[in-house]
Amino acid sequence: MLLLKAAATVMKIFRNKCLGVGLSVNAFKGKRILIVEDSRFQAQITANILNKYGYMTEIALTGEEAVEKVSGSRCPDLILVDIELGKGMDGALAARTIQQFRDVPVVFLTAHTEKEIVEKIRTITGYGYVLKGAGEHVLVSTVEMALHLYEANAHANMYRQIFENSLNEIYIFHPETLKFIAVNRGARKNLGYTIEELSTMTPLDLEPELDSESFRALLEPLVGGMQEQILFNTVHRRKDGSLYPAEMHLQLFGHSGEKVCVALIIDLTERRKMEEELRARDATLGTIMGSARDAIIMLDGQGNVTFWNPAAEQLFGYSREEILGKDLHRLVVLDECLYQAYNKAFKHFQLTGEGNTIGKTTELKAKHKDGRELDVELSLSALRIRDAWHAVGIVRDISERKRLEEDNRRKEECLRLMLEGIPNPAWLINRERIILAQNKAAERIMGSKTGDYCWESIHGMETLPDRSREAIEKSGTPLPGTKCYFCRVDEALDKNAPINSEVEFAGGIWDTWWIPLGEDIYLHYAVDVTKYKKMEEQLYRLSNTDPLTNAYNRRYFMQVLEQEMERTGRTGLPFSIIMVDLDHFKSINDRFGHAAGDLVLKSLVDLINGRIRKIDCLARWGGEEFVILLPNTPVDKAAGLAEEIRGQLSKMNIPGVGSVTASFGVAGYCPSDTSDTLIMRADNMLYEAKAAGRNCVRYREECL
Repeated sequence: MLLLKAAATVMKIFRNKCLGVGLSVNAFKGKRILIVEDSRFQAQITANILNKYGYMTEIALTGEEAVEKVSGSRCPDLILVDIELGKGMDGALAARTIQQFRDVPVVFLTAHTEKEIVEKIRTITGYGYVLKGAGEHVLVSTVEMALHLYEANAHANMYRQIFENSLNEIYIFHPETLKFIAVNRGARKNLGYTIEELSTMTPLDLEPELDSESFRALLEPLVGGMQEQILFNTVHRRKDGSLYPAEMHLQLFGHSGEKVCVALIIDLTERRKMEEELRARDATLGTIMGSARDAIIMLDGQGNVTFWNPAAEQLFGYSREEILGKDLHRLVVLDECLYQAYNKAFKHFQLTGEGNTIGKTTELKAKHKDGRELDVELSLSALRIRDAWHAVGIVRDISERKRLEEDNRRKEECLRLMLEGIPNPAWLINRERIILAQNKAAERIMGSKTGDYCWESIHGMETLPDRSREAIEKSGTPLPGTKCYFCRVDEALDKNAPINSEVEFAGGIWDTWWIPLGEDIYLHYAVDVTKYKKMEEQLYRLSNTDPLTNAYNRRYFMQVLEQEMERTGRTGLPFSIIMVDLDHFKSINDRFGHAAGDLVLKSLVDLINGRIRKIDCLARWGGEEFVILLPNTPVDKAAGLAEEIRGQLSKMNIPGVGSVTASFGVAGYCPSDTSDTLIMRADNMLYEAKAAGRNCVRYREECL
């Protein structure tokens, strides 16, 4: 079509020129013309004539000068060049050189019309020549004709480029013969045919669905003038036999007294592919919408329902047929006041697409078709369609969740009451170690706070492992899973069983409990048992020690002895015992009194405790007799220790008594020993020391 318009434009210009119709003296006023003439006088005469008609002129006396001027920044609109220049480059060569780099119309000036000259001019330019001296009117008419022709060619080239480079396929064919007149590049590329091949073909060669009769019947409304355009979908066949869907637009145009058909073909391959993808997406979306457990609802710009999925039918009780096109809020809003407030807000939404609930999730009450009240959660978003705001809502029934939340609230209230009923500090804590609730005893005694970490608020930072504490001190943020070194809550939650430990914190000893109440929450409470533990320790100490000297008693010594014999049996390490008996102790009591005797006993114990190790055990065997257990000590080393103690005792001055002495019997453990035989051997050594005059040490190295 464009190519035909271009051709028609050119033909009209030529026809008008030939008939002398419509020429305006000032049509090209201001156009720049370069006159190339080796005679300055003749060039000036030509320039004066053109200037008279409103043209701007410039003169070049040689072909070289003309090429130089045209190659500059300002190119002339037309060149008048003498074909026979005097020296150097002639007019023909100058014209050819210029046309290599500039598209500018050239009209030749010539004094000769011989056949050779005319043929030479025709090979160079399509804008003709003018005879020198032909007269003013001929010169101006020729110039105007050349300028008109140049413009027509420019338009024709533009239309040709549009025709050739169109992204759609364009075909021009004769409605009678159906032969192709022109086929553009887009069509040739898609079909795979050359211009030469297409020149012998018709549309029927490309249309497997049509034959000559059906195609001519299709064209009849155009040819008969009943329709200006025909549009239909068809299938095109490429040269390689492959087919593609196409949309064909047919129009009829007049050209040179006859009709031609123009077909605009749009390849529908990508469109069909997109349509198929859209259908697949729509099907997928429909499946998702249909199977979604949440109600999905869309309202148009007037607030009427345009989409209603099966979950919405189930939630509100209205079928799709009952609800589409209806005002949703009139049906599901509980009372009139809320409905009026909604109407006011929706008017603002219609104008702006904005609202207090847009982009948010809110909880509200709704009404079922049967009148029941529903707790729902609404997520609302805005969607602009055809310059109108639509609302898309996702509605979830949260009645069960609200019921569970209320049950949990009641349970938590009961737990809080239970907490208050516990006289000792008690807390409800989650797995992340956050205090959820606490009783007054916890606040009063521990100073803890709800919302704090338990390890921070109850037990203090000093109960954290070094790594956890250093991380908090450095960054201010606790490491994941931070807990006190004694915490056993993870074990309790994993086993779903209470766990109890005695823990030292807050300056005392606490009987501490971790009791699971669910997967992620537990009861934590502690009873201060400090005074009971002290009483227990005191009772334990009283049961194991001599009340006068604070040395261990005989019963405790026998327990330690049995343990040491068992250990030695495993390790093979030696140990020894020393039996100590004060000399003439009865005479001390008789001479100085029992108080003095008690002082002597205490002084002996203090002396021995100051010399033995922590792993050694000193016990009062009975009366003025004591026994010492020495682990990892052979008998000779034990005898040396006994001699050292004996010497220090004999030199000691006890107030009110003076010096005292003691006898020592030492025995080392033998593999065949029992506790009785070992003690008996040590006792025998003690009797030997007594028999030897007292204040000495006796022992035997070898085992019998």
